[in-house]
Formats: sequence, C-alpha cells, structure tokens
Amino acid sequence: MRTLLLLSWLLIGVAEASAQAPAPKPAQPPVATPPAPRPVQPARRAQPVNTRGGIAVTVTDLHGETLQEIDVRITGAIDREGQTNASGQVNFPGLQPGAYRLRFSGDEVITFEREVTVRPGQVSDVDVTLNAASVVTAAPPPVQQAEEPVAPPAAAAAVGPTGMPQTLSVPDILERNYVGTQPRRETVLSCSGITRTTMIQLNMPLPDRLYETADAAYYVIGGEGTVRLAGRETKLATNGFVSVPRGTAHSFIRTGRRPLILLAVLSGEACEEAK
Repeated sequence: MRTLLLLSWLLIGVAEASAQAPAPKPAQPPVATPPAPRPVQPARRAQPVNTRGGIAVTVTDLHGETLQEIDVRITGAIDREGQTNASGQVNFPGLQPGAYRLRFSGDEVITFEREVTVRPGQVSDVDVTLNAASVVTAAPPPVQQAEEPVAPPAAAAAVGPTGMPQTLSVPDILERNYVGTQPRRETVLSCSGITRTTMIQLNMPLPDRLYETADAAYYVIGGEGTVRLAGRETKLATNGFVSVPRGTAHSFIRTGRRPLILLAVLSGEACEEAK
C-alpha cells in the first residue's frame, strides 16, 4: 500500500514539473552580411589616334632590278623629296592625309609622275617601274654652201640586232620557268629588231609601266586579274587581250587563286640582245 502511494506521488510530481517547464524559444534567422564594396577602377586614358600616314616607294627597271639614286619628289599637303637607296627604296613618313603627286627623275631614266592618296594611320606602298632614257646623238650641223644649204640626212631609227627564227611551246616554257611563290617573273621569249615578246607571271601587282616610244599588247594565258589603263580598271580572264598605245600608263593586278600569266609583245623599242 505504501509503495502504491509513493509511486502516485512521484507521477504527480513529474507531471507538475513538465507543466511548469518553459517553452523553447524560436530559432533566430541568420543575419546577412552586406557584400564588400567593389574597388573603384581608375578611368582608362584614351589612346591617341594617329592621323598621319606615309608613303613607301620602291623603284625598279623593266627587268625587275632595283634602281638607286633616283630622285623622288612629292607635292601635296606636305612637300618632301628624297633619293632611293641601294635597294631602290625611299620612305616618306609623317604625312598629312590627302592626295600627293610623286615625280621620279634621274640621269638614266625617263621622268615619270604618279598620284597617290595617303590615308590616316596607313602607309601607302608605291611600286614604280621606270624606262631607261634613250641616248640621242646630236646630228652634225648642215654644211653651208655659198648658194644654198644642204639638208642634213634624216636620223635613222634605233633598231636592235636581228634574232633567229624559232618555234616555242609556251606550256613547256611555263613549266620550266614557273613563278611559284615569287612576287613576279618575266621570261623573254624572243627579241629582234624593235620587237620583244615576254611571258609575265604575277603573284603581286605589276607597277605602272609607260613606254614613250613603243606600243604594247598583252594576251592572258592563264589566271584572272584586272588591268588599269588610262585611269580605268577592267577585269581580265584567260584569253583576254589588252592593247596599250605608246605614252599610256598601265598596270596589272592578280585577283584569282592562281598567278596571272600574260604574253606581252612590245613593238617600237630596240632590242638590247637578240634572241
């Protein structure tokens, strides 16, 4: 009986203790940490814009050899002058943009002029081919007679040596003299009197050419390109033909994937060596 009473008191005490125990506090949400401020980037200084340009000149002869000591004078927004070095080159940096006229002269070449446009921040490459100046021997003064003067004899036109008759295979010559990766290659096929025939292969543009005393004709053997003739550009393809009267500046540019191959016939200038 005492045991039962003791157990009852214990159960009642446990129940009262449970009722008096305080309720657990609700969990507090974590406090968010504000992000660290980004470092201030310094303002970038604006890069200066190069408004000047330049002209890089290379002068060669009809055989592709560079010419030195050629006087080059440019006129335009800024006038400059210089002379080609041993590599046939002369540079004119720091030019204001605009149109310039270049004049090429020398004791052994025919004077030639060309216009070039200089653009801001760019260097214009100018390749020029000059003709050799012809040596003219002055005719002796006429012999004066008492009654009437005797007219001097007419000067004979300069004629080169006579070449040998020959028959050639253009494909065979092209295979033996293929341009490959060279900028250009010229192969003389025949030369007799005042007529010279040449095969020209172009990977890079052919600079302006001007023959004062000879007419030129070009036949396109292969490739594609354009011809600039008397200030006008015309597209060319295989079997195309171009006729250039004497005193007319002209140039060629390759535009296709293969080299532009031309058969050139020059008539009117004496051959240097018969072939």
